[in-house]
Amino acid sequence: MRHPLLFVLMALVAAAPRAFAQIIPGDGGSITGSIQMDAATYSPDSLIGAPNVPERFLSNTFANLLYTRGKLTLGVRFESYQNPLLGIDPRYGTTGAGTGIGLPYRFATYADDVVDITVGNFYEQFGSGMILRTYEERNLGFDNSIDGIRAKFMPTQGLKITALVGRQRTFFELSEGIIRGGDVTADIGSLDTSLLPSGMRVELGASVVSRFQADLDGSLRLPENVMASSARASVQYRDVTLDLEYAQKVNDPGESNALSYNPGNAIFVALGYAAPGLGLNLAAKRIDNMDFRSNRTAVGNDQFINYMPALTKQHTWRLITLYPYATQPTGEFGIQGELVFTIPKNTFLGDDETTISLNYSSAHGLDTVETGFYRYAAEFMWSDNPRDLYFRDVNLEITRKWGRSFKTTLSLIHLEYNQDVVERLAAARELKYGIITANFMVLELWWAVKRGQALRTEFQYMTTSYEDGTRRTLQNGDWVMALAEYSVSPSWFFTVFGELNFNRRNETNTADVDAVVYPNFNVAYVHHALRLQGGFARVRGGILCVGGICRPVPASNGFTMGMTYTF
Repeated sequence: MRHPLLFVLMALVAAAPRAFAQIIPGDGGSITGSIQMDAATYSPDSLIGAPNVPERFLSNTFANLLYTRGKLTLGVRFESYQNPLLGIDPRYGTTGAGTGIGLPYRFATYADDVVDITVGNFYEQFGSGMILRTYEERNLGFDNSIDGIRAKFMPTQGLKITALVGRQRTFFELSEGIIRGGDVTADIGSLDTSLLPSGMRVELGASVVSRFQADLDGSLRLPENVMASSARASVQYRDVTLDLEYAQKVNDPGESNALSYNPGNAIFVALGYAAPGLGLNLAAKRIDNMDFRSNRTAVGNDQFINYMPALTKQHTWRLITLYPYATQPTGEFGIQGELVFTIPKNTFLGDDETTISLNYSSAHGLDTVETGFYRYAAEFMWSDNPRDLYFRDVNLEITRKWGRSFKTTLSLIHLEYNQDVVERLAAARELKYGIITANFMVLELWWAVKRGQALRTEFQYMTTSYEDGTRRTLQNGDWVMALAEYSVSPSWFFTVFGELNFNRRNETNTADVDAVVYPNFNVAYVHHALRLQGGFARVRGGILCVGGICRPVPASNGFTMGMTYTF
């Protein structure tokens, strides 16, 4: 067989029911799984900056298999990158054996009411993730699973203890650093119902995570054992919720924090109120030198141990996603507030509901001053230096139902986006691309044409402005977009949209350049567990973010194909 890993995968599936039938009484168990393939062709396009791709055709393929029998679960995932799609780290195609093909995820789990033990690969999160969160996000090419052993114990109702040790996945290899961690979570009401008043829920937790990596540096003395710890509390009383978490980390000089020997710390607080027709959420976070990785030389999105939640609204409207925010783990102060209220039916607005959402968020750099080699002092609050504004977002969204067959959504957004910081395009407080100001509006119309068929349209418009004396990105200027999506449930979905980028200037801001059109056509077919899609797209370059983690996406021009199947 050309690829021996495929043979191993099929052999495992075939042998599992027979092998475990001898040691576990009962039936032969069950096998489930999924297959996903995403592929694209690429043609060079100098007008939009689409590169010349020698292969012309690139693909990412995943196949998951799960065998479950009683308290035992076995899993394996096959991955193939031939070669990785543009924007996905090319090391997925060159690490390990250098083929881009492997079984980087496989595990065995035994779980009952008291114990849950996993050997092999696993994902885990302690609290909000400020000292440990491992997860997979295929759209970003992000997977930081741990390969080792994890044990969870539930000695009594309301108490869970977790311990783990292992090495982190880095493409088709493992990290140099060894990760060790433990967590205790207690639901006070479940432990003793008499401790809390009626309507109150309290959950407390504490975690510790450490990384060991040998010090092989000949010029600096680097800590080999780096420990982080956190404590958290979540309180809910009737309509009010309060979440608090504090984390700290010993000094951890590395490539991503410019070899800073400062210790790290972070605090997160969120207050929420929910009642019929009204919701209010307020949150704040402060992060100082909390970049935590399983290899001190890693940069970008490589080998993150922890996760810093982004306190910004995750917009899905296409044009405004040109300017998404990425959390800055080396230092930031962020705040967010959101008010959502619903005007009920049978009021002065008529017979249908109207929902209004108002959201504000901002992120700033900390006020710091250097105090020596690889050291600095930081104030608690943010800096008032204009170069330390990282991001600001003010947005209003109004959704209105007009009977059962028609709905409208109007959204207005004002953004200020520090491209130098968010995309790491300049040194600290250096003015290169500067702060981009974007004003955006969209009107979405949804119409149920008839039973099982619907038409959705979007009309988007965005203007942008730049600071004087700054350079221009390839996609600078103003934008309009129109989209139409027609669905015939449950099987067919047709989408067509176009983007127009106009009022453009060249990079040195000395002359106007031609407008650019980005057409996109897509059709999808769904039949039970099978989904097929294909289309053509001219795609603008930019930044793609999911939950505050981002990666650059190069411009491209070509056909796309995709298939998913579950069984």
